[in-house]
Amino acid sequence: MSTITPSLLYDYLQCPHKVWRDVHGPQAEKADEENPFLKLLWERGVQHEADVIANFGYAFLDCSRGTEAERIAKTNQALADREEYIYQGILAHGDLFGKPDLLHFDGTEYVPIEIKSGAAEEGGDGDGSGRMKRHYAVQLALYAEILNRRGLNFSRKGYIIDPSGERIEYDLNALRGTRTPETWFQFFERSCKEVSSLLADNERNDPAIMSKCGTCGWYASCKKWAVSADDASQLFYVGRTTRDVFRRDLKTSRIADLVTLDVEALVERKRSDRWFLRGVGPDVLERIILRASLMKNDAEPVMHSRFDFPAVSTDLFFDIESDPTRDFVYLHGFWVRDKRGERFVEFTARTFSPEAERRAWADAIRFIRSHDPEKMAMYYYSSYEKTTYRRLRRKYPDVIGETELEAIFAHPNTIDLYSDFIYPQTDWPRGSYGIKALADYLGFKWRDESPSGALSIQWFNDYLNTSDEKYLNRVLEYNEDDCRATMIVKDYLKRRMDNAVAVQPCLFAEFA
Repeated sequence: MSTITPSLLYDYLQCPHKVWRDVHGPQAEKADEENPFLKLLWERGVQHEADVIANFGYAFLDCSRGTEAERIAKTNQALADREEYIYQGILAHGDLFGKPDLLHFDGTEYVPIEIKSGAAEEGGDGDGSGRMKRHYAVQLALYAEILNRRGLNFSRKGYIIDPSGERIEYDLNALRGTRTPETWFQFFERSCKEVSSLLADNERNDPAIMSKCGTCGWYASCKKWAVSADDASQLFYVGRTTRDVFRRDLKTSRIADLVTLDVEALVERKRSDRWFLRGVGPDVLERIILRASLMKNDAEPVMHSRFDFPAVSTDLFFDIESDPTRDFVYLHGFWVRDKRGERFVEFTARTFSPEAERRAWADAIRFIRSHDPEKMAMYYYSSYEKTTYRRLRRKYPDVIGETELEAIFAHPNTIDLYSDFIYPQTDWPRGSYGIKALADYLGFKWRDESPSGALSIQWFNDYLNTSDEKYLNRVLEYNEDDCRATMIVKDYLKRRMDNAVAVQPCLFAEFA
């Protein structure tokens, strides 16, 4: 009998294939090197939990020390004695095992409480209007089920203590959504059954190449499989669900087979059979097949419609670096191109403090304001910069008013290169449309051998801990290269537009 733990459920929700591959996959292909960013996340979580417990305000029985068997025995005795709070006990019952941060006896039942360094909910505006997080819900459900089996929990609820310090209730009997006729507890039960089946090798599934795969030790192994299988999950915006729909309805998920499909015939069949390729609309289907053709032939990117860039005297290519584990923005970088030439301008918080974060942001805002918006164009890649600046404004409202900040991003000369042009109006022979993938395709190379936002966070924290300038310089070079990569992509798009008009003004159709 397989034992279900919170970490197994988390892995399953992140990637259903990892559960199977960890046990039955080619072990020699799994990378065993430690991911520094994941290590940092773990350390931050441990420190946050310690801070919460140090200021908890209630007496608790500490079950965090001793062997596993000793901790289980101590937890069981504490439950029998109806201790009001139990810290770091171990719950083990049948096929379920877990270590809840806290167990609270409220006079009627025991409820599990988890301390998280991340927000308790996703979506919403932090005012309680968000949704429960799946991995938090199944973790609390596992603890509640063990307690229920022992007659110690009846309501099937739990709580999350997030960075705000508030206890956010998770009602596990609630429906997952208005269109999802399944409660969170039923979702937990279904997840447990599927995990057990994968562990026992009664059920198998294949890898799917996703954007979040990069931190997994199996990434190279799964990528190798995907290339060998010519799997459609290598295509941009084709995830596991869509790939599996192709397998079910088209009897193939090979990129070479997708290229040969008759799009019009498939769309016609969809009109008469609403279950055929369900969830894959005609427009999406066309784009997927086009992407398959581009990748298979390593063809030139396609421009679907005409778009123009502002004719100005100054271009700013803008990128920020932040540490989401501490909600801290530490670098605002600009690659400037104007009549004086090109240069990198940065505003960096050199210490971890609200004052340093505010000062760096205020300087960046002052720099943007120093340019005439009619003579300057500012480019960034994806919505992260805009949403982060909105969050900074709420933290430091004295720096800039909401109306003025919104006006900066609403100006036609402020351009989200990905959201405004790349995603809706172009297609590329690459599986990712991220700035690194596209700039690399265009021949741009980062100076660092392993560039990533996650490693930038690690380098910045190394700088804070050691004051060694080499770490800060690495962060600055990485950010500068991100800004320059944005320029490379923008300039390529502009050349394509200029050449298209010069050669054939009516080039742009539904698909070029």
